[in-house]
Amino acid sequence: MLHPLSLEYRRACLTDDKEWVDNWLRTVPAQFAKRIRRQHNKLLFSEEFRYDGDARRAANLYVQDRRDHFKEIGGRLNLAASDDELCQAARQAVQHVESIQRLHRSADFEWLLTLLADYLRERDVFFYDDEAAPEGCTRLPQPEKRGVTHETLFKRLVDEGFWRKVLRRGVARKVEAEAIRCGLVNQREGLYVSDDTLSRFRAHRCRNRALLESLVAFNELGDEFTLAELSDLSVSNSDNRRAELMTRIAGFETIARSLEHAALFLTITCPSRFHAFRKLGKGKVIANTKYCGSTPRQAQQYLSGMYACIRAELHRRGISPYGFRIAEPHHDGCPHWHLLLFAPQGQAADMIAIFRDYATREDREELAGGDGPRFKCVEIDWERGTAAGYVAKYVCKNIDGRKSDGESIGINFDGVDTATAAERVLAWASVWGVRQFQQVGVAPVTLWRELRRIATNEGIEIGSDVISRAAEAADAGDWAEFVKVLGGTGLKLADLPIRLGRETGRTNRYGEHVGVRILGVVDADDGVFVKSRIHEWTVEFAPDRERSEPWTRVNNCTTARRGGTPRLSPPVDQHSLREQRHGYRPVTASAIEQGPFAGGGT
Repeated sequence: MLHPLSLEYRRACLTDDKEWVDNWLRTVPAQFAKRIRRQHNKLLFSEEFRYDGDARRAANLYVQDRRDHFKEIGGRLNLAASDDELCQAARQAVQHVESIQRLHRSADFEWLLTLLADYLRERDVFFYDDEAAPEGCTRLPQPEKRGVTHETLFKRLVDEGFWRKVLRRGVARKVEAEAIRCGLVNQREGLYVSDDTLSRFRAHRCRNRALLESLVAFNELGDEFTLAELSDLSVSNSDNRRAELMTRIAGFETIARSLEHAALFLTITCPSRFHAFRKLGKGKVIANTKYCGSTPRQAQQYLSGMYACIRAELHRRGISPYGFRIAEPHHDGCPHWHLLLFAPQGQAADMIAIFRDYATREDREELAGGDGPRFKCVEIDWERGTAAGYVAKYVCKNIDGRKSDGESIGINFDGVDTATAAERVLAWASVWGVRQFQQVGVAPVTLWRELRRIATNEGIEIGSDVISRAAEAADAGDWAEFVKVLGGTGLKLADLPIRLGRETGRTNRYGEHVGVRILGVVDADDGVFVKSRIHEWTVEFAPDRERSEPWTRVNNCTTARRGGTPRLSPPVDQHSLREQRHGYRPVTASAIEQGPFAGGGT
């Protein structure tokens, strides 16, 4: 126990040093600063130091060491900056780049970019061929490809929008990576993501929603909607997204049942070195001594690379599975994959063996007790239930955690209500850029969505039998028939009878080629083109009606008239809005009625 005089002296030191400590932690995110202050106080009042001055010195040196650590990982990025401060930093970056250009008026853009290389590197921006670029940074595109030149690269650097995106992403990923290493992301602290990242994600969604509500899209007929209303009618709406996913999964099941294919539910997990923490049960976790310091994005890249090898091996064996891949996080943020795949009965065993082999190749010494920690496979018994019913909970808990009737699906594997956990899952996918759902082995869903547009556009003549039949299947929400019309599963994009019709020659704000814009669909055999996006849409700000340049085409809304729809009120009944504005009918899939949740159309 400290001597009363020592205790009094150290309390005085705590008061005297508070201003210094606060200043040192000014650039440290709040969630870390709180822990650092706690450790500072613990060292200051520790009985391990015989002399009071040694305790004070050790405590202050610890704070300075942590401050330097965050400066090192952040570079010129202020990891504790608010979004307003990041926007200000973006303006300052533009001003600096413009000042360099003014100082060297006669210099060409290539030389200016070379001059700015160090400045960019400090702010997490690297050239395309920079081998020292860290994972997750912003890479400038390669010149001489798709219209990219040194001039267009320089135009990026004088664009505040570019810098805001760079700074927001850079700060978010660096802070979250450090949070994982410091133990702020696990079942005991912050599930899937840290609380700081969750707060940033919520603020980001609020900003986006406010922007969508303040923008109005109108076409040449006078139809007018806020972008928030249009967003609610698209797959950005969680109800629509869930319904479309379940409709497609049910369609896969219908195909598999008709062909008497096997249904396999596979789970692939990363090796132990990608996991920062281990679960001990009852909410207890311990640090994993094998953890290599990787981020969830690096773990996702590991799984993607392994799956690329698996696909190549399946192709060599003549095995063409079809189905869905779902990526979701472990409690510590490390991703794992669930795959619902269908394949002929005679190929199922070989496919399982290939997945097992590649999933367990690395660090096999960890698997002395079996392959379970790295790979699992369940063959779905059609007599006991449906594949759609089996996978429905994995779809729901990674979207909004709710059933189709809006109720929570319960408590998840980590002991948290799924509706609460789903928000953290979405924040996790957002900050690390993880694609949560991806279908395998069939035509792209973009064709399905464009054909549904065509089906709701009255008066359009479809001069192609295959487009007509595919549009009818899509409008009816029959994914199985849609795939059948397009030739079945296992086809390459070049072999599909229907392709997207695109507008080429478009450029972005920097003058670079941005590829294409979808206009409709084309019959690959006879070249018949059917336009799916029949209106030109312009976007303007609602408050002052200040006109903006035309944006891209958005959702095809043709029935309401200017001023006929409440502009900012959210839709009360999504299904009735679809029918009124889109001719857009909810779709039910009979194949998933046997499962725990009823599904609908897109």
